[in-house]
Formats: sequence, structure tokens, C-alpha cells
Amino acid sequence: MEKSRFSISSSDKKLVISILEKIKEKEGKDRSNKLAIISFDSFFDLLTQNEKKLVKRIQKINPRDYGFKGHYLGEQNIPKNLIVISNQKYKFEGKIKKIKNQYLPKKVFNAYIELNKALYKDSKKKLLIESGYRSPAYQMIVFLKYFNFYKFNFSKTLKRVALPGYSEHSYPQKQAVDFITAEGIPQDESSLDFTETNEYKWLLKNAHRFGFYQSYPYPNKLGIIFESWHWQFRK
Repeated sequence: MEKSRFSISSSDKKLVISILEKIKEKEGKDRSNKLAIISFDSFFDLLTQNEKKLVKRIQKINPRDYGFKGHYLGEQNIPKNLIVISNQKYKFEGKIKKIKNQYLPKKVFNAYIELNKALYKDSKKKLLIESGYRSPAYQMIVFLKYFNFYKFNFSKTLKRVALPGYSEHSYPQKQAVDFITAEGIPQDESSLDFTETNEYKWLLKNAHRFGFYQSYPYPNKLGIIFESWHWQFRK
């Protein structure tokens, strides 16, 4: 049973939906995916006072009250040395899909390039970055999307996505990336398919050579789902 210290009312749910509608409109105009590096000030500029109050209440939640056992990493400043990864495409079910621009700190980007070179040399395969750096404000946006998807259940949401301050995607000192293959694996509805790919098997044997380590293996005691695609740079 969930803790009762944060109650989500019907009016709160409407505020979450309202926020997400604004974000969806913003995303439709955001071809460069600048939302991924949005500041809280810019995020709050989009919101009403009541929407801002709700977001600030959610920021104060202690995720450990809901089964999350990961580390608090702090809400880091947006790094100034981010490299833009653009024009990534994969083919899934006969359709070409384009990944929105992703961002990585320069050191992590360089390591990713070297990893991909080695992977291609060994297997003629390559990995794309499905999700790289996310600002703390964008991490909140991602959290709200899943919060709505999981029908406002904190425990279920926190097993899938961390709150700002707890996400490795917002921690440039040890930046996390989510990989996806050139065939579009994994997809949300079949996330475990990634474990069957040659790319994943190669990562298990070789990723450490380039400074990448799996954060949420199976099993893990962090209260987070098995994320075979999620790797953290630790050099």
C-alpha cells in the first residue's frame, strides 16, 4: 500500500494533464528537442501558479517512501559542454523513425563514439542514443508523463522513472544513456527484447572497457525495474 503522506486529488490530476498538454504543444514546435535541457525557470514560465505549486510539492517527495532505494544525486546544473546528437534514425516494423536530438557531456559522447566503433568492428552493428542527458526540469516532465500513464500511482511510476535529483540521466558526472538498436529495440511494449540482441550481449562483455556499466541489472535491490538498455558512464 502506498504511503499517505502525499495525496493526489482529482484537481491535482487535472493539473498534471493540463501541464502535459502544454508540454505536448511545446514538443510539437521543438524540432531540436531543447526541452531535454530546459531549466526549471523556463519550465515554470509555461505553468499557472497552481501547476507550479503542484510540481514543487512533487519535488519534495521522498521516493524512498514508495519503495525506491536509489541514491540521491542532487539537482545538478545543466552542463555547458553538451554535444548534440542529431539525425539518428532506426527502422522498426518497416518504418523509418527519427530520434529527437539527444545531448551528452563531451567526455561521455567521446566514449560512446569509441564504444560504437568497437561494436561495429566486432559485429557490424551499432547502438543509438534513445535518451541521453535530461535536465532536472525535463526529468520532472518525464516523471509526470509516466505518472499519468500509471494512473497517478507513485509506487508504479517510481519503479520506472526517477524523480529529479535521483536520475542518472541528470547526473553529468556519471551520465547515463539509454541505448536502442538500429532496428528500434527496445520499444516500451517489448522492453525485454533488448536482452536478446547481439548488441546487448556485446555490451555485457565489452562496455566496461569504455567506462559504461549497467545500473539496473536483474535482479537489483533498488526498487527499479530491470533496464537492460540503461548504462551509466563511470570514468
